[in-house]
Amino acid sequence: MGSKSPRLLMEHESKNLLGSYGIFVNPTFFVKSEEEAIKAAKELGYPVVLKVASRKISHKSDVGGVILNIKDENELVNAFKKLSSIPEAEGVTIQKMLERGIEVIVGVSYDEQFGHAIMFGAGGELVELYKDVSFCVLPASDEEIREMVEDVKVYKLLKGFRGIKGDVESVVDLIKRIAKLVEEKPQISEMDLNPVFVYEDGYSVVDARIVLDSKRGDKEVRRGGIHKFFYPDSVAVFGSYKMGKAAFVILYNLVNLKFKGRIYPVSLQGDEIFGIRIYRSVDELPEIPDVAVVATPASLVPEIILKCGKRGVKNAVIISSGFREESEEGAKLEDQILEVAKKYGMRIIGPNTTGIMNPETGFTSSFAILEEIKEGGIGIIAQTGLFLGILMNHIASSHPSVGFSKIAGLGNKCDVQDHEILEFMLEDKKTKVVGIYAEGFKDGKEFVRVARKALSLKKPLVVFKSGITDFGKKMALSHSASLAGDDRIFNAICRQLNLIRVFSYEEMLEVLKGVYLQPLPKGNRVAILHYVGSGCVQGADEAYLGGLSLPEFSTESLERIRAVTPEWHRVGNPFDIWPSIEFFGVDAAYNTSIQAVLEDDNFDCVVVGTWAVGKMYPHYKPPEMIKSYDKPIYFFIEGERNAVFELKNEYERHGFPVFPDIVTTIRILSKIVKYSNKLEKKLEELKI
Repeated sequence: MGSKSPRLLMEHESKNLLGSYGIFVNPTFFVKSEEEAIKAAKELGYPVVLKVASRKISHKSDVGGVILNIKDENELVNAFKKLSSIPEAEGVTIQKMLERGIEVIVGVSYDEQFGHAIMFGAGGELVELYKDVSFCVLPASDEEIREMVEDVKVYKLLKGFRGIKGDVESVVDLIKRIAKLVEEKPQISEMDLNPVFVYEDGYSVVDARIVLDSKRGDKEVRRGGIHKFFYPDSVAVFGSYKMGKAAFVILYNLVNLKFKGRIYPVSLQGDEIFGIRIYRSVDELPEIPDVAVVATPASLVPEIILKCGKRGVKNAVIISSGFREESEEGAKLEDQILEVAKKYGMRIIGPNTTGIMNPETGFTSSFAILEEIKEGGIGIIAQTGLFLGILMNHIASSHPSVGFSKIAGLGNKCDVQDHEILEFMLEDKKTKVVGIYAEGFKDGKEFVRVARKALSLKKPLVVFKSGITDFGKKMALSHSASLAGDDRIFNAICRQLNLIRVFSYEEMLEVLKGVYLQPLPKGNRVAILHYVGSGCVQGADEAYLGGLSLPEFSTESLERIRAVTPEWHRVGNPFDIWPSIEFFGVDAAYNTSIQAVLEDDNFDCVVVGTWAVGKMYPHYKPPEMIKSYDKPIYFFIEGERNAVFELKNEYERHGFPVFPDIVTTIRILSKIVKYSNKLEKKLEELKI
């Protein structure tokens, strides 16, 4: 098991290893002669199955290496001769022909980012066609293993369908034993148990394939030194201070955003800028800066980092591009920088990034002109280098009433990783929720460790993970030198760690403001108030698709709403509020209906639609008193663009999240409800 290259165990060897962990396998003998085959068959009893045995043949059925239902000695000898003649055959295995059960597959793979993962699903020869499988990253709790089993379609068959049933508990026990085996023998890099026959009572592993690989080494884990990236007392900015150059804009941002620390521009040109002296080298500075921001051509960066290291600088943000994301030569420069950083105990963010922003202190390393960003409780970690540029300007201008605590763009991640910034934000009292954009994780195990921490702290994590297709993976590698990994594994992590997964920046921001501005829902029962009947229909459809429930109003709520509703108009959930508005006015209709459903125990959350179409029409503005209820209320506003934007900002300044339409609102709510419902189960599971 200590070989330096991957080694495929033959079936009988794999089954012997499985059996030593109490896993029920179909007993299998390895034979190299007809005499041995005949003896084994007599011991097992006919009918039997013969398979080719070879460490070089991964899939026996692909080479015609499996012969079933051998009924006598004559058939046995012929089958043995046929299998023995297959190129690279080392012998033959023989086992009893079993009664067929429900066929499932249990597998193990090693993911370069997240380590070992277990797979479970529908088995047999068509497993790759059906793709009815689910994953679970190790280590995994008993509940996480059970969730994985319940996540596939074949689970319904195991639970019972038209007289067919399987032993679910024995399957769960099998997977738990596999997890223990992998924990104790981490050199297992691949495992396929396919098929496993599941019966009404028990199971049997019919075929097994295990690959051992001891080449993998533990990744170096660097920790610490993150605080000063967000709270520096002084910063040195290296680069050209010609108008429009990166260093010029970085310095402009620091001055414009009123950075509370001391600023030291560094450039060979000397002189001064914005009334601040430009120093010619780091050695001229009157103090050791807390952070160095480097915005020079890539070829100059290693020398600057070396001089900073010698001077005692412990934190650097490298803005420059032209490193591992571009070429082999760039990769060498990046490795050189990291080597220097390790030697002098420096931490580096980047290269190829806009870096850091802390609205609280006014510190930023962005080379894109930034206007003031409102301080609040949303933290964002983004792998893309330009996040603190056009994207952040778009986000801040589209949601000017939503506040941010810390923002970090990590670029190539040559040193500081997502999980380190995430751990800092989780421990940061000002950060209430965190959004993450990632193309890949260089140390997935550490990310999982920190993400589990978010559960205990009850801080929601909203993740936008790209690189989910082959095309996306290729672009991720060229864009930021990231391995995107297997998206099925990442989906499993989201399920296990209760991460809210989204698929665009805009969706990430919508979910973030939903969980930040309002309390979490305590269930999936939603009341919908819309100003048009077609919107009620759309809302009902989306609620059903999102797993939400639409209960009826309580008797008391019905009476209160009917008091502001024409007699001829039906009152139900969803509720078309327009007739009430026409007869009783905007405020009376909305306030009465909203207060009724907020006080109605039949509902856990409320969705309200309204409009903004200019000054001639009255707009609804929710009173502060509705914030006193411990139920989330989400609004959507439709109408004239500028009027909608103005009213939306007013709502969000008062803590009411606003979305563009009923469908988007319900979709966002569905994700948050799913998170909230699972959170309590997770906390109970972790005994928190």
